[in-house]
Amino acid sequence: MPRRKTESVSLMAVRDRLRRLGMKAMADALEEMDKSGELSHSGALEVIDRISSIQEIESLNNTSTRYKNQANLFQPTADLMDILHRPDRHINAPLVDQLATNEYIQSNRNIMIISETGCGKTFFACAFGNQACDSQYTVKYYTMVDLLDEFKRADERGKKVKLLNKLANTNLVIIDDFLLTTVTTKDVEVLYRLFASKPRRNKPRSFIICSQLMKEEMYTRLSTVSPSLSDAIMNRLSSKAYILRFEGPSMREIDIAEELRKQREGISANNQ
Repeated sequence: MPRRKTESVSLMAVRDRLRRLGMKAMADALEEMDKSGELSHSGALEVIDRISSIQEIESLNNTSTRYKNQANLFQPTADLMDILHRPDRHINAPLVDQLATNEYIQSNRNIMIISETGCGKTFFACAFGNQACDSQYTVKYYTMVDLLDEFKRADERGKKVKLLNKLANTNLVIIDDFLLTTVTTKDVEVLYRLFASKPRRNKPRSFIICSQLMKEEMYTRLSTVSPSLSDAIMNRLSSKAYILRFEGPSMREIDIAEELRKQREGISANNQ
């Protein structure tokens, strides 16, 4: 039966109201259902469920995009699907799959990524960062030098506590090149306050640390500057932390795109 003019006007009014309320995805879905004829064959609850689901997905995608922009990841397109699983890298694939669920954040556990320079630590950290953003967790990436510089600038402006509170309430803080440069007593105090800070309302909070140093070397480097704080920092950082170690050649020395192509072809062939 053809739709009467009054019904058409009513539909347009609802669509326009949704757009004014900022629910463009719902409005577009409603219009598409009308054009396809699906609207006339669906009950009210079915329509509401359909268009609200589409709006929810759109909102989640927008939030993920905003979180990724705010994270300032060094490699913003890093994706766990693009990890090169060469045998000589000795990557713990089951652990990577487990960490991809982001359960470690909800459990307030950390990740320590340790390898030689060029082996892909930063890529892994950024890929985990993107994965967290997709699950609606807030993320912030720093190199250690940049982190300490930001605290120094914040201290000069009298905003050090504000920065600490901001990072305390960020679900995932990534610190790259951890302890690769000389640190002062003041730097170690900053690290202690950061790792010891508590988020509001029991929000989950985790750290990802990337370094060429083993845990024992990190402790030694901290203890030579501040023996009293080194234990506290390493205990908060490494207690129950997941450790990812990998080896192999520098990723800068191989054709990653070609290696990934071969890896995907091999997976495809095995699945046939």
